Amino acid sequence: MLRKRLTSENLKRWIDALVESGKQVVAPVHEEGLTVFRTISSSDQIADNYTKTDFPFKEWLFPPTEVILRYRFENGEPVLEDPEVDATETVALFLRPCDATAISVLDKVFGGDYEDEFYMTRRRKLTVIGLSCVEPQPECFCTSVGLSPTSERGSDILLTQIGNDFLVEAITEKGEQLVNEYANLFADAEGLTKDQVTAEVIAKMKRTEPLPTFSETYTDIFEHPVWEEIARKCLGCGICAYSCPTCHCYDIVDEATLFEGVRCRNWDCCAFGLFTLHASGHNPRPTQAHRYRQRVLHKFAYFLQTYGQNMCVGCGRCIVKCPVGMDIYEIVQRIGEQVTSQV
Repeated sequence: MLRKRLTSENLKRWIDALVESGKQVVAPVHEEGLTVFRTISSSDQIADNYTKTDFPFKEWLFPPTEVILRYRFENGEPVLEDPEVDATETVALFLRPCDATAISVLDKVFGGDYEDEFYMTRRRKLTVIGLSCVEPQPECFCTSVGLSPTSERGSDILLTQIGNDFLVEAITEKGEQLVNEYANLFADAEGLTKDQVTAEVIAKMKRTEPLPTFSETYTDIFEHPVWEEIARKCLGCGICAYSCPTCHCYDIVDEATLFEGVRCRNWDCCAFGLFTLHASGHNPRPTQAHRYRQRVLHKFAYFLQTYGQNMCVGCGRCIVKCPVGMDIYEIVQRIGEQVTSQV
């Protein structure tokens, strides 16, 4: 791993040089009362006092809606066209470790046995520059799912602020290349370590209890009445999935006239009543309890069983955004207690 030191002044110079190089640079900005990831044209546009964006980075790799096929009729015959996928070289700045780790989760889904062309084209052109946390929010619980506020997973480069300088860790070959291109801005990192930063941030966190997982025990609680009790509050609005950096369910719909149309992929959510509704009218998840059970077990059982990695990264956005205050951290703890009580 390449380790360097970067001053605050040279960080701004580096960002502006990346913009001037013609790459698309995406960073947190303030927009209409929210902090979101947007393309920037100057380092001055980056949000001040950035803690965590209101919505995750995933929309840049997996858009809320996108055309995956175009079709039209010519002389009574159908003509199919593949849409052009944006292949712009992109540098994503200042993803917190939870958001960077989420990309590694999405990679398993869209780049696994079957490679999704749309996602992977963007992914191959993306370089992720992560930024370690220095001030956790009350909803944060990354350590409870095996991560840390200075976790390197998913980042090509990780920056950790230490005083007025930044420790720069180039984790991947892509990251090393981006540092070496601007070598004159970086200095030797001798004497810099992020251990103290990690310890100080974890000490400030309010949620650090390890959360249970259910990949080996979910059959014991699958029909437990606790799901009905938990889901009574759930409105099925879907904000938990839309604000989650790892949720990736989608629907496919056609939008057409008599002569032409497009096939679109749109974000979907397992909390929606129509999500599993069959054309016959049968719904294998007929109640909100069934649907909320799916959400929890997908993140803490099925995904772990399939990919060997938790699907939840502990960002806590779903807790903050939920209009009725459903708290997945407390809910998973409660489910874990039910498993323990049955042993």
